[in-house]
Amino acid sequence: MKCQTAIFFLMIVCAAAASAQSPEIMFQQANQLYQQGKVVEAKDLYETILRNGYVSGDLYYNLGNAYYKAGNIPRAMLSFERAVRLIPDDDDLRHNLQLAGMMITDRIEPVPKLFIWEYWDSLKHLFSVSSATWLLYGVYLVVIAGFTTMVLARRYVLRKAALIVGAAGTIVFLACLTLFIAKISDVNRADEAILQSGIVTVKNSPDAKSSDAFVLHGGVKVQIIDKVGDWVKIRLADGKVGWMEETAAEVI
Repeated sequence: MKCQTAIFFLMIVCAAAASAQSPEIMFQQANQLYQQGKVVEAKDLYETILRNGYVSGDLYYNLGNAYYKAGNIPRAMLSFERAVRLIPDDDDLRHNLQLAGMMITDRIEPVPKLFIWEYWDSLKHLFSVSSATWLLYGVYLVVIAGFTTMVLARRYVLRKAALIVGAAGTIVFLACLTLFIAKISDVNRADEAILQSGIVTVKNSPDAKSSDAFVLHGGVKVQIIDKVGDWVKIRLADGKVGWMEETAAEVI
């Protein structure tokens, strides 16, 4: 009887310990630390949650705020950019990303895009992966309902209306599927990075003895287009291209 009681008590203690270390509770604790002005402690706790395998847009957003308050702009930019991939429709997040961007030394003007690509990017920003998934699922149900009604309905008018709904729904479904695939691709892409080094001298070739192309500072967003050994070829938003050491940036 004493043995069973001891085992039962041990199970309760283990369950309580596991609950105390749950990501949700740790996230709340980190938020409280941040509100108390303990940004370094909050940042460390947010990072601990990430190391434990828990990822969310809100977590990266709050981590970016903590890094921003601590004065680490490159890490703040990296966290904000990761958050944008998960919650692109968050206006406060995009505002803070712009504020952090204003703290970067380099001012890089992006090359203008065709209006159709600008429209496409704006459309993608309206949806997260979760909302795109639910939209796709909802349209799928409409298509199934339309074609099912067309097969089972006896009245010609109802069958014709169901056919129209099913056909139109199929077109919308394909559009939503394209959007869903694009969102998945954006979240999982590994060709964008944020410079973490204070000053980076970009070379004209993957060699430390190569001539200098230009100089960048921490926090700049780059696109990785090639890799040779420990060097990566990058492209800036304004079209400039050069080589830098891989360790100078961290992939978003």
